[in-house]
Amino acid sequence: MVSFEWYEITLFVFLVLYLAVTLILAILFFQKYHLVKQNEFLYMGLLVFIFSLSNTLQWIISFIVLATTGITLHPTFLYAIQGISSLSVIFWFLGFHKLVLSNNPMRYLITGILISSLIIIGFIYYTALFIDYSLIGTLDPKGWTPLTWTFLTSTLLALAYLVFFSTFLTFVIKALNTPDTKIQLKGKILLIASILLAVSILATFILAFFQGILYWIVTFSIVHVARIVAFILFYIGFTLPKFIEKRFLKEL
Repeated sequence: MVSFEWYEITLFVFLVLYLAVTLILAILFFQKYHLVKQNEFLYMGLLVFIFSLSNTLQWIISFIVLATTGITLHPTFLYAIQGISSLSVIFWFLGFHKLVLSNNPMRYLITGILISSLIIIGFIYYTALFIDYSLIGTLDPKGWTPLTWTFLTSTLLALAYLVFFSTFLTFVIKALNTPDTKIQLKGKILLIASILLAVSILATFILAFFQGILYWIVTFSIVHVARIVAFILFYIGFTLPKFIEKRFLKEL
């Protein structure tokens, strides 16, 4: 029987909580799409759904399998699912195409370039993975959760997220500059969400600089809590529930 430290169990709980919250948000996006039939809500739902699954599900399964059977899942399998997270950003680019580029005569070219950049990043990632999974990163001593990423992986993920944030901030700035106070409010909420998500993602790249209990404190408080709050705000910013609209627009 494999025994786990308190911080490993806590990490598992955070992963389950993060997955549960984001899956609920994805379902809410899908429901919104079903009600209004606007494709951007479908794209956002798919982004949240695939991104959250590929960042958590394999590690949750790995923990459960290790705890119940003592068997560790192969790193190639774990990293293969993780790699899907950056490819999920393609759905944001489809949303960006509709929300920002709809009147741009070069919209198909721009969207094609954005999607192609992610496909190239994914190709390099999976090529390295199937050559040798150690080119991707290292797992913790028990082999169930990622500990550090290699320079190659960090660079690829950083490029993918840089393209995402560049386009996302373009969308947010457009919302903030509109005369419509409702859209401005959405932009402000999405700006906060993007900052929290950026901090969460950045923290995963610098975890190697922390040791012992500090490593786990950063993992729990910055990586996971910030990401959970970011996705909640992400949903609120895109859908702007009535109670949020009434509460904040009254003050503006």
